[in-house]
Amino acid sequence: MARSTAEIQADIALTRRLIERQLESLGRRVPQRWWTRYAILTGALVVGLALSRVPLLRLMDAGARTVRTGIAVAGAVAAVDRFMAHRRRAA
Repeated sequence: MARSTAEIQADIALTRRLIERQLESLGRRVPQRWWTRYAILTGALVVGLALSRVPLLRLMDAGARTVRTGIAVAGAVAAVDRFMAHRRRAA
């Protein structure tokens, strides 16, 4: 089903307002120093160069291991939380 032009323009306007609001809130949190832009640009360049030297499959494997570790840690934290809740109810 095709959407009308007015609906599409309304979605675009809503998205623009949301992006502007998020950028404004980010601007309040980031210090307004002359070197901030250069530090962000330099950091992005360094990360890009570092990632360009890593083979894609190795990078994907590291990401998958990170996700698996995060899931294991989240499971352990949930188990401890359930155990502690049970002990609090028993006491």
